[in-house]
Amino acid sequence: MIKKRRWLTFFLAMLPGVGHMYLGFKKLGVQYMLGASLCIIFIPAEPMIFPFVLAALWFYQLFDALQKVAWMKLTAAEHERMMFHPDGFGAPWMMDMHAAPGYPHDEVNPAWIGFGCVAAGILMLLITVFPAVWSFLNQIEIGTILLSLGLIGYGLKMLKSNPRV
Repeated sequence: MIKKRRWLTFFLAMLPGVGHMYLGFKKLGVQYMLGASLCIIFIPAEPMIFPFVLAALWFYQLFDALQKVAWMKLTAAEHERMMFHPDGFGAPWMMDMHAAPGYPHDEVNPAWIGFGCVAAGILMLLITVFPAVWSFLNQIEIGTILLSLGLIGYGLKMLKSNPRV
């Protein structure tokens, strides 16, 4: 098992997707690169929304890469302990030993990706084909209204799923 360096992952993750590619998550790295590129392309069309989305994507992928490298280091240490130390897997007094922790999966629901693609398509259609409608929506600050509603909805979802509240 090849050990990856945390500091190198951090510096490579400064460019969206490169840290994930270094860790071996090539498909995920390409998805982050594509998402960041699309955000950069859409910034001139909607300069109030897409810089925020780009920043959120950048921070998320940076911390996700750091979480993945920490998990890889933990499993590498557990693998080494099981293979080379006397209290490893084959020792009879360690039969009730706990296995290495499973990889933390944060799978995104494909329905959310589909919803995001439909919303981006409708947004681009409004901007290019119906500029009068887009001008009206900008006057009533639809971006701020939608962002506020999204934050309120997400906050209510988090409160509902928290058993301590």
